[in-house]
Amino acid sequence: MGERQVFAVHQRRVDAPPALVWALVADTNRFDRASGLVPGRYEFQLLDPNDPRSRTRVAQAKQMGFDIRWIEPPYEWVEGRFVHGERTFLSGPVRRGGFRVELTPDGNGTKIEAKAWVTGSGALFSMVGVVMKGRFHRALAAYLGAIESVLTRTHAQLGYDWNAEPPAAAARRALMGEHTDPITSGASSPTNETDLAFRAERFSRTNVPAPLRDKLLAMVRTRPDEELATIRPFEVARAWGDDRRQVLRAFLHAARAGLFELQWQLNCPTCRVGSGVRDTLGEVGQEAHCDSCNIDYQLDFAEHVEATFKVNASVRKVETAVYCVSSPWFRPHVFSQLALSPMATRVVQCPLPAGTLLFRTLFGARSTSLPHVEGAPLPEKVCVRVTDTAVEVSSEGTAAAGASSTLELVSESNRDEVLLIERTGWHADVVLGSAIASLPDFLDLFATEAPAAGVELSVGGLTLLFSDLTGSTALYERVGDARAFAIVEEHFRQMTGAVAKHGGALVKTMGDAVMASFTSPGDAARAALEMIDECEGAHGELGLGVKIGFHEGPCLAVRANDRLDYFGTTVNVAARLQAQASGSEIVIARELLGHGDVAAVFAARPQRGFEAHLKGIKEMQQLVAISGGQHSGKAREPQ
Repeated sequence: MGERQVFAVHQRRVDAPPALVWALVADTNRFDRASGLVPGRYEFQLLDPNDPRSRTRVAQAKQMGFDIRWIEPPYEWVEGRFVHGERTFLSGPVRRGGFRVELTPDGNGTKIEAKAWVTGSGALFSMVGVVMKGRFHRALAAYLGAIESVLTRTHAQLGYDWNAEPPAAAARRALMGEHTDPITSGASSPTNETDLAFRAERFSRTNVPAPLRDKLLAMVRTRPDEELATIRPFEVARAWGDDRRQVLRAFLHAARAGLFELQWQLNCPTCRVGSGVRDTLGEVGQEAHCDSCNIDYQLDFAEHVEATFKVNASVRKVETAVYCVSSPWFRPHVFSQLALSPMATRVVQCPLPAGTLLFRTLFGARSTSLPHVEGAPLPEKVCVRVTDTAVEVSSEGTAAAGASSTLELVSESNRDEVLLIERTGWHADVVLGSAIASLPDFLDLFATEAPAAGVELSVGGLTLLFSDLTGSTALYERVGDARAFAIVEEHFRQMTGAVAKHGGALVKTMGDAVMASFTSPGDAARAALEMIDECEGAHGELGLGVKIGFHEGPCLAVRANDRLDYFGTTVNVAARLQAQASGSEIVIARELLGHGDVAAVFAARPQRGFEAHLKGIKEMQQLVAISGGQHSGKAREPQ
């Protein structure tokens, strides 16, 4: 008896654009859960020990009383058009199973045709097939109906721009604003109200605004498990329409109160997906491994380490599982993923998103980009050639506005290939290490969160600022130790306030000096001017002033005295620049004036250029001193 197929097909029209419909319909992980399938335990295996390219995902689970194992090769999709996935079963009554959705624009809406199927043979499969067919029919109707309900209510309010972000990002916001729906959002575990009340009372004593506290507590009580397992504060802020840093502050204080747990996700620079999670920075090393890409990579704290939150298990024991690891939902930046047969050509018609696109192979680390200038028309045709050693791309013609482009994919490889087309200009709403390390609340509340002793984490693109108080020695002699000490303490409070106001974080104080970190040199420039103004306004008549230097570049995050601290050339240069300043002056490297924000902040201020040797730096440095107040240019206090 030959192999036969049992399937279910469902058609529906949804009043929403194809891209948004696709984002939810194409989430095979969500559909498998809604279908009543069980989650799998996934691992990579070499199907052929002699062929490294045979490495693929193999999963196992127990379904309907059967122990089943299956191979799950990469799925195929084109954003807004279709998704297709198929599994090959190594055990159990089913031989193959799959899911395919095709979308067609229909006026202001979208027509959906979805099909789910399994194949097999024999009497046992006949019995299983009857059960599966009925399950697929019910699941497709319920799942597509739930998606229609969500998108009909929300898509008009999203303000969604397909060229600005992937549809999955907008769909996530749509779900975050919805009532909990077990079909689209999964289960919600019970809340331990006693434990929640105890921690909520502690949270109420923080300086987080009451409306934000209420939102976080409602989130803990009402949102489904999948939203509470890995929380991205900036994504939540966008969905709520609140200030990003204020929402991050709220989560940090809530974590300190015991409502959430702060975790560190390691993101792979190649596939841009999480490759692991650590409970503390002390568990984060200098290297990480990505199973999906099968590579080791050097960790850059500012670029690859993301701060996420999870609801505390004492409050809610959230249950999460992966039903289909190949879902496009987990890779929102991947516009398309397509299989190419050896020495074959494949043609696909689809509208391309604006922005530069990256074309890369899933195996072999071959890639190239197709640049696109903002506002320029998209190409009519894109030709991609994949060889055993490279990916080459070219374009021709101009597509009409809103029209599809032709993708001609030519494989000159002797192997099966998988080609990915990725959006390079979009990045998820993530709290990277550089952002959280420049938040005062993080350094205050989680002072011991630092790399393990002896481990140095690379931090790319951080701005370090040093300030030093001038005239303090004479002040102690004039007014006495007690009053002078109180004045200096007030000065530190002013400096800390200016740093925090402009998005920075106080790293430490050293004598009369302050060290602060910022994610942007523009923020450092604004903070520096305010620090000088505050000091002159409060203590200028006492002969006090402040001199400042800041510098941008890579540095090392280390554990010093059980706290997060920074070392490296960027830190040393910033400190040396401060030493070159006079009272009420800011000194920076001349090249930093090439930064648009820095140039704009300092545009109206008197400037003087000069050269200087900085200790530990061989070359003569081209520097600029910016007058920051009414008393700039005073003679320096002896160093």
